[in-house]
Amino acid sequence: MFEPISITREIIGDGSSLLLCGNGAGELPAELAAHEGKVQCVYIDPPFMTGGTFTRRRRFGQKGWRTGSPAPEYPAYDDRFASREDYMVFLRGVLTNAHRLLSPTGVLCLHLDWRASAYARILCDEIFGEDRFLNEVIWAYESGGRARRHFSRKHDVILLYAKSRKYRFDLTKVPLERSAVRRNHMRRQVDETGRAYRSIRSGGKEYRYYDDTPVYPGDVWTDISHLQQRDPERTGYATQKPLKLLDRLLRPVVQPGDMVCDLCCGSGTALVAAQVLGCRVLGMDMSAEAVLIARSRLSLRDMAIETPCAAPARLEATYTPEEGVLLLTDFRAEHPSFPKTERAFDRLESWSAGYIQDGRLVTLQHFHRSPKHPDLPLMCVLPENLPNLAVQTVDAAGRKSVFSWK
Repeated sequence: MFEPISITREIIGDGSSLLLCGNGAGELPAELAAHEGKVQCVYIDPPFMTGGTFTRRRRFGQKGWRTGSPAPEYPAYDDRFASREDYMVFLRGVLTNAHRLLSPTGVLCLHLDWRASAYARILCDEIFGEDRFLNEVIWAYESGGRARRHFSRKHDVILLYAKSRKYRFDLTKVPLERSAVRRNHMRRQVDETGRAYRSIRSGGKEYRYYDDTPVYPGDVWTDISHLQQRDPERTGYATQKPLKLLDRLLRPVVQPGDMVCDLCCGSGTALVAAQVLGCRVLGMDMSAEAVLIARSRLSLRDMAIETPCAAPARLEATYTPEEGVLLLTDFRAEHPSFPKTERAFDRLESWSAGYIQDGRLVTLQHFHRSPKHPDLPLMCVLPENLPNLAVQTVDAAGRKSVFSWK
């Protein structure tokens, strides 16, 4: 039988990447501080000082994941600060930690909006130096309602700062198709080889711009859409950013094998984009909900994860040690928001199996629901006669439990 235990630390592979629940503005935990001066890019999308609270809308059970039907909402994060001074103390802490972690070739990307970007610019000038400023990128998008008493505020600001003059940045890594760029009424023609181009005459000279040669982004981006309600990327986590945006920010800065850090990782978009580019990741967020969502989106081959163990759940399973076969037979978790269901495993969003070593869970198998895979496997094969067998579950409300085999 399985009995609940309190385990917060999980290790997968060599644990060379980190995903931690904690305050990115506070004192860095030892395992994160060990990467001081080694991180190539720190992306931070902190609270914007909106004064509101945000939720995550979670899918429920096989049907909810299969159809994407409306689901209960749960707290995601709190964006309320007692004063602007308190917010600036928080922001200073995050930026100071970012500066500490960055390597001499590293770059900071700080993502804010109109509420705090001006104050953040002054802080960054102080911590990084005015001469380390690279860009104020304007990400303009069309979403939400329209203002009547002022122009609608439809853009975010992303500040880029370098750690030193040795910073790495290769704009050629993010080419745009010339056909997607405004032509300024230039005339389209075809040359003697059949190549299409646009041309303009100035000072008695002709300037040609061929359609098959790339152009590169400036500092105003209008070609990346805000995530729509039914976008397949959406996790239900409030203020989630699109992968395309993070890909464009990271590509000029990182190379495979580099380390990328996000101290307010939210649903983990920056970390996912970094892994796609072959980077290792360091993620941290005060919200356990955010960390567990990021966990479900990341490649977990080599990851150390730390989240609180908080769910009052019950698990039943059968285990055949000589064959290493583990089969989940029942799962019980209660929450006021859960819809009525006769299917016990509708309450289960993900689970892992492994063993306890030195007070931490070493994960060997992991399964989670996703829009592509709404059905959750309930059986796995582990090494024969595995000692200290344990199972970790995350219920449909985002609460984690760990059970050991007795």
